[in-house]
Amino acid sequence: MITLVALKEFKEIRRDGRFIWSALILVVLLVSAMGFGAQRYADNRAQRLAAEQEDRSAWLEQGKKNPHSAGHYGVYAFKPATPLALFDPGYDDYTGVLQLLEAHKENQSSYKPAADATALQRFGDLSGARVLQILVPMLVFLMGFGLIAAEREEGTFRQLLSIGVPQRTLVWGKALGMALAIGTVFVPAILVGGAAAWFMTQQGDPHEIAGLGLKVALLAGCYLMFFATLICIALSASLASRSSASALVALVAFWIVAAILTPRIGAEVAKRAYPTPSVFELSSAIAKDLQAGPRAHEPTHPNHVKFRDDLLRQHHVDRIEDLPFNFIGYAMQQEEDFGNAVFDRHYGAVRQQFERQETLQNSFALLSPFVAMKALSAALSGTDIAFANDFSQAGETYRREMIRVLNDDIMRNAVGLTTFSTEWGYQASADLWQRIPPFDFDPPTAGTILERNLVPLALLMVWFMGGILGLGALARRSPRVA
Repeated sequence: MITLVALKEFKEIRRDGRFIWSALILVVLLVSAMGFGAQRYADNRAQRLAAEQEDRSAWLEQGKKNPHSAGHYGVYAFKPATPLALFDPGYDDYTGVLQLLEAHKENQSSYKPAADATALQRFGDLSGARVLQILVPMLVFLMGFGLIAAEREEGTFRQLLSIGVPQRTLVWGKALGMALAIGTVFVPAILVGGAAAWFMTQQGDPHEIAGLGLKVALLAGCYLMFFATLICIALSASLASRSSASALVALVAFWIVAAILTPRIGAEVAKRAYPTPSVFELSSAIAKDLQAGPRAHEPTHPNHVKFRDDLLRQHHVDRIEDLPFNFIGYAMQQEEDFGNAVFDRHYGAVRQQFERQETLQNSFALLSPFVAMKALSAALSGTDIAFANDFSQAGETYRREMIRVLNDDIMRNAVGLTTFSTEWGYQASADLWQRIPPFDFDPPTAGTILERNLVPLALLMVWFMGGILGLGALARRSPRVA
């Protein structure tokens, strides 16, 4: 019986010109957004690969040079664009696309596309995820508000009940009919986008393909729960309201609060609850703490003098040239280790604040399923803040190892030289540059992503189960008739 009701509702929805035109417009927007996303992804990947090759060639072909000078010259780490970014760009435009890896400094990702965009460009940015998260829910509400309330007003609902059709059968049949209508319109468009993402990965970095199928499946499962929740909410409002007009008002109000206001309020509350220092404040604090380091490049600085004298006493020698290793290479590595501890302390505190902000912001998913879906979509697409942090930390790990190798070369191969001779006379051959591999970044696995997003995932499931149980309870209640 539920199947018959579902097929009947599905046919009536298809015959409704308003649904057809609305769905057609949304499909065009969805396909267009994913098409533009795919083009942007392809362009970004081509530019990244070309820049990576050019930067690697410049590093390998720099010829004979002092290793520390090469460390100051540095290399660039380029953040890969994940294939699913064509569907959900998330925070990609705000987290930077490359990171300079050089001696003495932990640089953050820079060259954020949003910084070069005009206000009009940011306002008009549309993605496939935004269509599914904001516009399709409105279509669901506009399609479902009158499925029961309008029939009750017209008297057809009473007629169906009078011939012995249980109310719960009618309700679940209508829910299934709505799901079929939504699925037949949007599933093909999503499959086309998924196929495009898969095809594009075959031409790129093999790391992009790792776990892609599982991430797509998880993403699809989350959106299925999200839309099922919205269908239950729409039918619950239609079933509980006295009229179709009141049902429509309630659903539009819910859409405004849950989809528009709650995510913004959550972000603002999280920002105020866990504030972060400005760039100037953070840079000043780091520079102040670095003053206590060995100051390897300042031979007359008291810190440097004390560090040198302590080292000479420790090895029972009178001159740095008599040390069993090169002094300046050792001093620079000690300064690196000291600076790394300072960076870890300050940047670690900022990252901890960002994590607290994200946790608090995701907790607002208890008030809105839209918050949970937005977080999960960006995370599984590889465009959330956590992905950017993974890239930044991978770049910093690479930087520290690169500088360690360069300083170690000085320590081993410039033994007995003075500081002046080391910095201005010693040069390493091209073999040293070859010993440092190109930067490589492995995106987080699906398991890691789910572990990080247990709160929004759990709350989306709560909304899903709550929607089903709530609609079921209303369906079992004594029928309201006009």
